[in-house]
Amino acid sequence: MQLGEKIKTLRLAMNLTQENTAQKLFISRQVLSNWECGKSYPDLEKLLAISQLFNISIDTLLKEDTNLQSHIIKQSHYKKYIGFFLLYCYSFVGLLVMLCASYAFLNLSVTMKTTDVNFLNSHFESTHTKDDTLYIYGDLVPFFASYQGDWSLQTTEKNITISMHRTRVPRAENHVQLTLKKDKKHGFDWSNKDIYFSDGTHKTLLYDASKKKLTFTFPETNQGGISND
Repeated sequence: MQLGEKIKTLRLAMNLTQENTAQKLFISRQVLSNWECGKSYPDLEKLLAISQLFNISIDTLLKEDTNLQSHIIKQSHYKKYIGFFLLYCYSFVGLLVMLCASYAFLNLSVTMKTTDVNFLNSHFESTHTKDDTLYIYGDLVPFFASYQGDWSLQTTEKNITISMHRTRVPRAENHVQLTLKKDKKHGFDWSNKDIYFSDGTHKTLLYDASKKKLTFTFPETNQGGISND
């Protein structure tokens, strides 16, 4: 006996109409009619509902109906493939999100610490007997660090303080070069001002105005003192 015939027989044995049975199974009467006529088959979830409604095992419902058995197997394979496909999509999206987050994190600009840079050399370039330009060179120490030329300065009556920023991109550009041009109009004049590199907490002396001396000059490679001023 085919599944549709079994459902009809069980329904009539309980004196149920197609409308009553459809309501109990939360389906339309037309869907139930198609099942009973063999035009379509219920899925696994509805098979379980049918077995509970008529108090009959799923094995008994499937027995003798080879078409239904084949349909269930195909449906099971289809759901398995869909599951694998969705898992692949979720994994791909998750990986893409992680890559985007990592890219944003690595390229986020952070304040360069005094311990992040090893100053190697500095020198003045003079024009008309005046020191008009100061060049400062160094290398970044951390592996996950890259310098993109992002720096700023603050001037006071006695000091010029330079601050720099870096990203966490590994070794994209680990050379630091500053080109500072004298600008008396905006207070950027090292004639009587010390020059420091600062991270907000510590600072490194780059130029001592009282001694008219650069801290880092070739061939010296040692770093200047760090203070907590």
